Amino acid sequence: MRKSAKIITALSVAGLAVAAGSAFTGGGLSTSGTAAEDSYVGGSVTQNINGATLTDTSYAYVVGGSNTAVASVTLTFADEPATYGKTVTAALGGGSGTNLTCAGALGAVNHVVTCSSDGVGYASADSLTVTVG
Repeated sequence: MRKSAKIITALSVAGLAVAAGSAFTGGGLSTSGTAAEDSYVGGSVTQNINGATLTDTSYAYVVGGSNTAVASVTLTFADEPATYGKTVTAALGGGSGTNLTCAGALGAVNHVVTCSSDGVGYASADSLTVTVG
């Protein structure tokens, strides 16, 4: 009786270790089990930034699409007085479609700029170049 209880306990512990190990090895997934909106699952985007410190990038996709056509990119910058009053340009590369147009300038209060494409978007982007100046 004792021997079988020890074996069952050992198997249970081993099973938990395997389950726990596999739960943390799924690269590219968030802790909620779904990919974040700004993720490129199965691909990547190279980002080049000139003239400011970029702290966050958030991609929005064309509604009804398969998340391959970028509708807009929201860029969040660090608060750097040297960038106040400067405009932002952003260009996607490696794909096709209408590229991004950025509105507004950086300032003491505004550190976020949204750059938008048209209704069709920019499909299959593999790079983003951001310039502040």
